[in-house]
Amino acid sequence: MMPKRLRLRQFRLSGISLKAQLIFSFMAVTLLVLSVSSYYSYKKTMDIFQARTQETTLSQFRQIEMNTLTLLNEVDKLSKTFLMEGKVQTFLQSDRLSNLEFIALERDIMERINQYLTTYNYLDSIYIFAENGTVIGGTLTQSQSTAEMGRSYPFFSSALYKQVKESFPQPVWRGGTTTLDFMRSSIPDGLTNARLISSLRGVRWIGGSQMSAELVFNVNERYFNSGYSSLQSSPNGSMHIVDGSGKIISSTLEDTINGQYSFYDKLEPQQAFGSFSGSRGETQEQIIYYRMKQTGWILVGEVPTEQYTKDIKLIGRFTAGVFLLSLILIVVFASLWMNRIMKSLQQLIKGMKNVGRGNIGMTLPQASNKEIGQLIEQFNNMSTGILDLMSQNEETERTKRQLEIEALQSQINPHFLYNTLNTVKWMAAIAKAPNIMECMTSLGNMLRPIYYDPSPLWSIQEEIQFVQNYINIMNFRYGEEMKFEIDVPERLLQCQTLRFMIQPSIENALIHGEMHKGVIQVSVSEFGSDLLVVVRDTCGGMPPEKVEQVNRNIQSQLGGDRPSKGIGLNNVNKRIRLHFGERYGIEVKSEEGVETEVFMTIPVIYDSAAS
Repeated sequence: MMPKRLRLRQFRLSGISLKAQLIFSFMAVTLLVLSVSSYYSYKKTMDIFQARTQETTLSQFRQIEMNTLTLLNEVDKLSKTFLMEGKVQTFLQSDRLSNLEFIALERDIMERINQYLTTYNYLDSIYIFAENGTVIGGTLTQSQSTAEMGRSYPFFSSALYKQVKESFPQPVWRGGTTTLDFMRSSIPDGLTNARLISSLRGVRWIGGSQMSAELVFNVNERYFNSGYSSLQSSPNGSMHIVDGSGKIISSTLEDTINGQYSFYDKLEPQQAFGSFSGSRGETQEQIIYYRMKQTGWILVGEVPTEQYTKDIKLIGRFTAGVFLLSLILIVVFASLWMNRIMKSLQQLIKGMKNVGRGNIGMTLPQASNKEIGQLIEQFNNMSTGILDLMSQNEETERTKRQLEIEALQSQINPHFLYNTLNTVKWMAAIAKAPNIMECMTSLGNMLRPIYYDPSPLWSIQEEIQFVQNYINIMNFRYGEEMKFEIDVPERLLQCQTLRFMIQPSIENALIHGEMHKGVIQVSVSEFGSDLLVVVRDTCGGMPPEKVEQVNRNIQSQLGGDRPSKGIGLNNVNKRIRLHFGERYGIEVKSEEGVETEVFMTIPVIYDSAAS
């Protein structure tokens, strides 16, 4: 029974004119198409803007990386040049200096340090921390040198000192340090505790083999900042340099320096360049990052999403205006066009009502458009052809009845043949000829499935029974010279196989075997999803060239002249492939003078699957 809701919906639609339904359909389809296209256009535009932003940022990052590496390499060269100074080498070589010796060296080295700090204004300070505890160095305004031995200077107890010793002789770049981290006294009034990027390396004098001091060149972080802040494309965005532990060592936002970067866990460690979306408070941002290979630092750019969505909003408003205008135009033009179409449709409806009242044979004038014209033409053909169709139906019914009679008559011959075999069997029983009686019984059992079961498949058990009836008849023909062995696991007896598939192989062995002596074996086994049926006979075998010819003829499915050993196999191979596909079929193997084996492969089909 039709659900009440569905019947109510059909009733409501039936009360609406076709014109209104078509206009509504056009509007709905147009609305859907425009909505989907507008949405995907918006998304595509967003993706394009994001991709362009990433490309621009990647170009900026590479420029920043080049600038940064240039500065780092310059500082590295300066430190090596400074290390080769004669007074510096003397200080590194001296394990214990008198106060006068230390004061003289300290004055000369500090004079050289001040020259470096004056010439290279991005340098904040330079220090030499000797392993014996003495220190020479400081800022341009304040020396921190000390002749006191014993490593009482605060730097020797810091994690930086341990890291430099572990990395010797490789240099270490460390961000997040300050001027005060390398001093033994407080910063004088009027001076600031500058943020630094530090280059630290363990050094030795030219003739030495052990580290004798730590050389520190401190670069003011604001010079790093000036190297990338000018390349920042977004005025409301921000850029950071993050070290390997997630600490911000340089940034356009000064208050974030030395803090942990909030999105560090989202920076993929295996990607050199990437981006993701994030939010900082109520501000949505696109975060783009780039890993610097030589330093292990990460350049991070944060661009507010609104920077590239404001233009997209203008495009969205323009698209909405076009959408509304298109919808209005569609309604107007659809209404005008529907009026023209409905005129011809109303004529067609009127004609159909007349035919329904019995006015068979009437015709309608042609319509002005092609599609409705075809409908009217078909209506005219239908109206004038109804009488012919009725007479054809009557003739068809008479023909069907005649065919049914002929089909019934065609059953007489099989019945007659089977009843005749039964008569011969009982005559043999009266004449006391049991061999004839058994032969007729086997022949009748073979003929029954041939005539009375049209199905192409039956069970292996039924196939074996058919083969056994055939063997019984052959035993009467050839005596007991041939021996038959059948090996079928009980679990496979109900598997489906092609009818009359095995008998042709046994017939070949009997007809073409040498002197009809030997053993014929039939075995069935299961290999995964396939069923393998093997018919093996020890009636002499074939030479290799004959085996190759038999297999070639079977595979090529020739229907003409066939070799002696191939009688019936061609037909069986065709049937197997027609029912189960090209991967299944027959293959013959033989050893001349010994035996012949026929391998038949079909899929495993259990009785429930076949039904």
